[in-house]
Amino acid sequence: MDLLSTANTKFCLDFFKALKTENTDKNIFFSPLSISAVLGMVLLGARGNTAKQIKEVFHFHDVSSTATPGTGRTSQDGSAECEAEGVHHQFQALLSAIYKPNSDYSLSIANRLYAEITFAFCKQYLSCTKTLYHAELEEIDFVNAPQEARIKINSWVENQTNGKIKKLFPSDAFNENVVLVLVNAIYFKGKWALKFEKEKTKETAFRLNKNEIKSVQMMFLNSTFKLAIIKEPPLEVLELPYIDNELSMFILLPKDIGDNSTGLEQLESALTYEKLAEWTSSVNMNKQNVNVYLPRFKMEEGYNLKTILQVMGVLDVFSLKSDLTGMSNPAGLYVSRAFHKSYVDVNEEGTEATAGSGVVVSRGSAHDFKADHPFLFFIKHNATNSILFYGRCASPLN
Repeated sequence: MDLLSTANTKFCLDFFKALKTENTDKNIFFSPLSISAVLGMVLLGARGNTAKQIKEVFHFHDVSSTATPGTGRTSQDGSAECEAEGVHHQFQALLSAIYKPNSDYSLSIANRLYAEITFAFCKQYLSCTKTLYHAELEEIDFVNAPQEARIKINSWVENQTNGKIKKLFPSDAFNENVVLVLVNAIYFKGKWALKFEKEKTKETAFRLNKNEIKSVQMMFLNSTFKLAIIKEPPLEVLELPYIDNELSMFILLPKDIGDNSTGLEQLESALTYEKLAEWTSSVNMNKQNVNVYLPRFKMEEGYNLKTILQVMGVLDVFSLKSDLTGMSNPAGLYVSRAFHKSYVDVNEEGTEATAGSGVVVSRGSAHDFKADHPFLFFIKHNATNSILFYGRCASPLN
């Protein structure tokens, strides 16, 4: 599972870099886990160069060897059994570790594949998708009823996300030529281990860049938190835990805004997997008394995964070159649509997101951590060291 968490973190940073080229000064928010899990299901049925491209872009080649449905066994009752090895086995373990319905946080990853009803899919692929990824492939009539299919899929996504993500697919997303639709959406909600006091929230200036400001509702909390002060590039890293120490939000705050910039340029250009691991390590993260100033913010972002993943190098699966013969024996199956949408709401109570940890309050002089200018943030599942959500807050929306 550690190797998969590392691979997902590397993909997360690669995906962010691909996004920021088109969103230089905009908010960004996505779930790398949701995206990589769904592409993992596609990989389960991919072969040849199609599989190779997915492995390379998602760093799955760094995980142990991947078994395919074709190497599975058949049980005595005739049903398919999966060779749960490599990346697929680690996804099975990771998703099982994250899904905890009775915990103090809610996390729902809505993953599904919808396929044209006229295609015959391998029973073993369907069985392994359900077993390893807690998800199913559903056949649907895109040819005769594309709009009804869109309404059905959007309704499923909305139900999976407690009504927060609506109309994932626009009215022109489907037509009679659609063969396979890749869907992922995510819902998360949790409370801070130590809540911000609402009466201390005040209207404050947020510096968008060197020349622009906007008014935001700035929350305040004084307590003991893990904090890292990095000299190069100059930034501070703060960990805000959720209840039960299961999850935490990490905030990467540039020391200040530079000339003609938001302050994020140097941080984002220096950001690598190795640097992120170093900055958030126990060596650098030390407990101290901190005055935390954090704006309330909401984000609802959507992305065309097909466009972004093609730029990153996943090409064949979206074209007639696709080899998905592990899903269906006849050639010609390919992914025609791929979208991702996510939502976050950060306030005094917590985050409409996952939940997490407790803190220890100690005495001492307080360090000011004032997020009054753009910052990066991510929410991590501490037990598995997995980044569930990642974003850039360039302009808080209340």
